[in-house]
Amino acid sequence: MSIRKGVMIALASGLVFAPAFAVSADIVKSRIDSYRELGAAFKAVNDGLRGGDVQAVLIAQSARQIRNAAKAQYQLFPAGSGPRAGLKTNAKAEIWTKPKPFRAAQDAFSVAADRFFAAATKGSPATIRAEAAKLGATCKACHDQFRSKVD
Repeated sequence: MSIRKGVMIALASGLVFAPAFAVSADIVKSRIDSYRELGAAFKAVNDGLRGGDVQAVLIAQSARQIRNAAKAQYQLFPAGSGPRAGLKTNAKAEIWTKPKPFRAAQDAFSVAADRFFAAATKGSPATIRAEAAKLGATCKACHDQFRSKVD
């Protein structure tokens, strides 16, 4: 192979892989941003549940955000967006190597988010608190299995 041909192949390869890395980095950033928004919605729920009076309007708005995030979560983990050199993520490789258990965890969160939304829009304070606890448990279960410890 000539040097010129080798350089052309190297350049072509770099052009092919550079956009793929950029897309993965963008996906990871989008995933991080989505989960930060979800965390803010959970914080608002917890704040709304503190004290004697449940802040129903605040909780209902946050429950809608959480439900929408639960529906959108399925798009946040495409192939190639997992841990690798040069790509910072707390997502464990098990998300991609064990897709069935990960999908089950996503489904559990989605079901709990729907139930929490229903409770937040129509339920009693006791029901809202109970469903919020169940929802938080689905998050913890997924984090325990599929998220690396945050530094």
